[in-house]
Amino acid sequence: MTRARPWRAALRTVAAATFLALTAFPGAAASHASEARPVPANETEGTAAHGASVRPDDAKAIVTLTTVSPTIVDGRGETRIAGTVTAPTSGPLVGTSIDVVLASRPMTVRGDIDRWVKGTGKASGQHVAELAAPLPEVPAGQTVPFVIDLEERRVQTSDAFAALPIAIEVYQRGASTPIGTTRTFLAWNSRVEFVPLQLALAIPVTLDPELNLFERDDDVRRQAWAGAIGPGSRVDRIIEGTAGSSATLAVDPSVLMAAPGETAGGRTPPTAPTAGTTGSPTTGTTATPAPTPATPATPADGTAGSADGAASPLVDRLVSGLRGRSLVALPYADADVAATSDVDPDNPVARDLVSRASAFGARLGQPVRGDIAWPADGLLPPGRDAAIQSLYSTSATGKAAGIIVDQRAITASSPYTPTARRVSDEATRLVGYDVRLSALLPKRSDPTAVLSTQRFLAESLVLLGELPGRARSVLVAAPRDYDPDAAGLAAFLRATTDSIPWLEPVALDALVGDGGTDQARPQERPSKAPPPAAPKRTLSEFRLRQLAEQRDTLNAVATVVEDGVAFEQTYGELLDELTSTRWRYQPAAWSKLHNSVSADVRNATSAIRVVPRRINFLAENGALRITLENGLGYAVEDLRLVLSPMNPRMQVLEQPGPVSIAAGPEARRIVSVPVHAVAAGRADLLAYLTTADGTRIGSEAIIPVSANPLDTTFYWIGGVLAGLVLVAGLMRALLKGTSRIDEIGDLDTIAERDEAAQSRKND
Repeated sequence: MTRARPWRAALRTVAAATFLALTAFPGAAASHASEARPVPANETEGTAAHGASVRPDDAKAIVTLTTVSPTIVDGRGETRIAGTVTAPTSGPLVGTSIDVVLASRPMTVRGDIDRWVKGTGKASGQHVAELAAPLPEVPAGQTVPFVIDLEERRVQTSDAFAALPIAIEVYQRGASTPIGTTRTFLAWNSRVEFVPLQLALAIPVTLDPELNLFERDDDVRRQAWAGAIGPGSRVDRIIEGTAGSSATLAVDPSVLMAAPGETAGGRTPPTAPTAGTTGSPTTGTTATPAPTPATPATPADGTAGSADGAASPLVDRLVSGLRGRSLVALPYADADVAATSDVDPDNPVARDLVSRASAFGARLGQPVRGDIAWPADGLLPPGRDAAIQSLYSTSATGKAAGIIVDQRAITASSPYTPTARRVSDEATRLVGYDVRLSALLPKRSDPTAVLSTQRFLAESLVLLGELPGRARSVLVAAPRDYDPDAAGLAAFLRATTDSIPWLEPVALDALVGDGGTDQARPQERPSKAPPPAAPKRTLSEFRLRQLAEQRDTLNAVATVVEDGVAFEQTYGELLDELTSTRWRYQPAAWSKLHNSVSADVRNATSAIRVVPRRINFLAENGALRITLENGLGYAVEDLRLVLSPMNPRMQVLEQPGPVSIAAGPEARRIVSVPVHAVAAGRADLLAYLTTADGTRIGSEAIIPVSANPLDTTFYWIGGVLAGLVLVAGLMRALLKGTSRIDEIGDLDTIAERDEAAQSRKND
């Protein structure tokens, strides 16, 4: 065998190791197909880069490739093609042979690749390799491995580089039509006659639209966070699968919010509030308990601690996995940039979330740029560029340095694929991702990553052949819900980026600026916009405005709460999550969370209230005693009570000063308000609470007042009558002389005289 070039030798080593890891079956001899033992198809799960299991077909054999080694062929050695064959459920495979056929038609444009892959039946072309010996009988529904060594000289071409289409065909004994086939490619490169393509890969790291992440029950919430960011989670598989590669991870900082007391957004994460009993703020005197807020705590050792303390090791593990990587920060909670820029680019909540992206780097201890916008739908309709710039005016740089978009959204009809480096009509740098290459990123549902790998290399070779002498760049971007297998993704990245002569791996931010002779190409307007890369938005102008109003209410209440920062963070974090792009994939979950959060915020902000109580005011001037109640779990201070007469019968002489109310169940404070009753009758007062700057908060109430003022005429008449009675009594005494009681004399003497007379009579 001809000695391979150094890079080929390295690839052979990696591929051989991968093959041994992926194709070994219990009791099977991996090197000889004739010694292979058939196994049930469901036992193959996990054998091919831990991918999905192979499901047998009713009528045809399933061919699954587990390795193509080396990745690049040059005509000077052998290429090993290995995989498995799964028999149909309708019957066994008997005397099975496997052929490799090289198609006669070359791949010159990207559409040729589609046509080859979608083709069915027996391939037309040159027979270039076959199985050394027939496979043993494969029972229905079971699987057996195979290995074919292809002499590369049999696929040799005079081209410096090419995508070689091949078919692996399975034949029953004596059959002329294959019972199973798979179509793939070999990447041919014998010499360097091109300018390499710069290749960047961007993968979002975001949370799933999982409601249990915000569940009130601590155990349920902890379990949800473990499933979202813990070992084996989708987030963890992305981080693990891209380790050691040039891939750029676009991270939603809220993936770290499970660390209590210390989050990427610089805020304390909320414990999902528990709404209390709802009561009428104007008709009863029973308190309306507010949601119980999270109480962040920091132990002496400096570690985060709270109800979510168990989540901290998970976050520490993520931080360790992210540190030192190529990263960009998405807006906090992955706020939906596409929706917001289209309907409300000045929304204060969204702007705040953009600004909080900059804190992500501080959590990792490394610079992380947060000025690259990534609209989830990949589109750039008229006006969005300017709207995104307005939205990103709160970022650390004061603007969006670049916008990631679907290349088709900024390209008119073109005979070749343009560079990823683009510039908008507003002079904003754009980075256009290649949809075809992006769709080839391996998924967890794929049995192996081999087909994706080989097609990716073929696509890149055809793309290179469009303009081989011109410097160009390519961006591959995963969708928000990208769900890979870690081992499969790692194998794919090794095969498509390590030592591939025509691909030069670069970080995402390298494409935001010019690279040598690869200059940004102006944006073009396609005749028809491409389909969006994500489901339709959940955020509307009304919903965004409602979130902003709720945020304003929280901020206002926070100004009178003793620990206002903790209060605002507790409830504000939940509002922030409602702006997330992730809810596009579960709109019903958004509605459910929104209803819950709105009720919690409403209960929390109305828990400071005026207690309505009927008052009979029997004076012209006096003071009304108004009861205030604090149902929050926080003490309040600098609160202002305002009484507003609802008719002219009552006047408020002076509004009361600042009021403080302690925290605790049924915490109350009675406030005296001087008033003046002008006339008798119903004189209701509207009572409400404000902050120091006059912003209304809490629950208002109508105080029913019955005014019965007694004016000065009443007092003068009463005084005169009392005086006349006194004078009459005096005059009577003077005119009639001694009173009858004076005539009675000494009662004791009379009593003694009567007793003496009675004694003599008895004698």
